[in-house]
Amino acid sequence: MSFTIYSTISLFAIIYCTVRPKILNTLELTMIFLVVMYLDSNVMDLVMLNLDRIVLGKTSSDRFTFYLSFIVLYPLIIACSLDHLRKVKAGFAKVLLILLAVFSIVGLENGLKYLQVLTYKNWNWSLDLLQWLCIYMITFFLHYLFRKLVLKELDH
Repeated sequence: MSFTIYSTISLFAIIYCTVRPKILNTLELTMIFLVVMYLDSNVMDLVMLNLDRIVLGKTSSDRFTFYLSFIVLYPLIIACSLDHLRKVKAGFAKVLLILLAVFSIVGLENGLKYLQVLTYKNWNWSLDLLQWLCIYMITFFLHYLFRKLVLKELDH
């Protein structure tokens, strides 16, 4: 059940992000995707394996759902959000867009908890919010530096 729900959500997100016009080029989107996957996998390894604060379900459906969401869905949400940020000029709208992306990821993770794909032990949604806000800000900053480096190289 959980795999069906999250694969459908992921499919809609993939279609939406593929069809809509993008400002960021493919290299930037790939870099964002890889940074988010790297940061999220390291944080989840630390939280799940070392701190034992989140327990993953035992069925293969639970594992596929979890990996689908953190390998495809969450990086896709952040990449599309960063692409939308390039279009938005108002500072308040940018903050709102960042918070919308972070809260949607936290909501999807709480959906995993509700569907019993994950079990929280000494972990809660506020720690999820802090985790994803940090991942988003690090990705935003690295994308900014990457873009600055590319533009500097193009000027030479």
